[in-house]
Amino acid sequence: MKQIKWALVIASTLLWGACTDNETPTTEVTITVEMPEVMRTGTSPEGLTIEITNVGNGRTYSGETDPSGAFNSIVEEGVYNIVVSGEKSYTSAIGADQFEQTVTLKGLVENISISGSWMESEVALFIAPASSGWVFKELYVTGSQTPEGKSYYKDKYFEIYNNSNEVLYADGLSLGESDHTTSSALNIWADLINDHFVTQVVYTVPGGGSDYPVQPGESIILADVAIDHRNDNTQSYDLSTANFEWYDDHVLDVDVPEIPNLIKNFSASASIWTPHNRGFKSYVIFKPEGSMESYLANNMIEKQNANGSTSIRYKVANSIILDAVEMGTPSDFQSKALSAALDLSYINCGDGDDSRYGKVVRRKIQTIENGRVIYMDTNHSAVDFLSTVSPKPGVIE
Repeated sequence: MKQIKWALVIASTLLWGACTDNETPTTEVTITVEMPEVMRTGTSPEGLTIEITNVGNGRTYSGETDPSGAFNSIVEEGVYNIVVSGEKSYTSAIGADQFEQTVTLKGLVENISISGSWMESEVALFIAPASSGWVFKELYVTGSQTPEGKSYYKDKYFEIYNNSNEVLYADGLSLGESDHTTSSALNIWADLINDHFVTQVVYTVPGGGSDYPVQPGESIILADVAIDHRNDNTQSYDLSTANFEWYDDHVLDVDVPEIPNLIKNFSASASIWTPHNRGFKSYVIFKPEGSMESYLANNMIEKQNANGSTSIRYKVANSIILDAVEMGTPSDFQSKALSAALDLSYINCGDGDDSRYGKVVRRKIQTIENGRVIYMDTNHSAVDFLSTVSPKPGVIE
């Protein structure tokens, strides 16, 4: 009988040891925020939201900073992204006048390795820029599928919304797509990202400055081909009421004469441009001072290709970007094309599988004032957008 008891004890001990060995090691981590320089005196860092997300399995640990600006948690070892966000009020002085301002604070640290019994990390915060009024309402980059399961790419579009309370003019508004692909581990333009966005396309709304007014709470649609695509593909959408289309004057493209064409300033494609259908590119709208021709001439850069040749790209100053959306899929996202000041996170349709077809990312509604929809715009796409929803071009709701 004693032998049986000792056998049970030994077996239990071995089983416990095996379970212990298989457990993922944990680390006690302390995250401390560094306030922007203008807010380091007189503004408490308490109450900011911190999210620590495991890149490998998506597990998130969250909480708020204490009065010293610190947040403590016990997390499993791994590689993490740390996002900090929140609103704070502070007083600034211009001459003899003092002004109290409420701003949105954000911070981001990507791909930090957390291991050992204890470690600490600091996240520098910045004041998110205020919205200009123009925002992306919907980005439809995936295209659709035919009933036979074939890809249909001609129905892609971008919808841009006047989120302000005044008339804005679309004349000169330009669309850019990142040269960088967010599924790539290395961004060759990383040394520019804090001040510039590197684009591989530039299409611009025509007009002399006041030809295309857009009322508060209204939008414009930039389409690839502005037709009712349901006639060619029953699983597609009607874009016949689009405001503009991008046309590449190529045998593969279609020009709808009733719809004004965007000005094609530049495209890296030798044939037609179509947005990346897995959502691995990022997008901006911008409007430089002066002529686009002059701006591009002063911001041309060369890209070194793997075969030793060079090609042309253009950099866009972050200061003239009116809205920006980082795109990528959770299973493939590796590096950003945009400064965290433009977009703290990223958004996607599906996860690179067939669920993405025929779906858009759509900005969430923040509030409705006197019947006018105001869309959420915190420069944090994971918060601002709905993912993988059905397109509603021109429908404001």
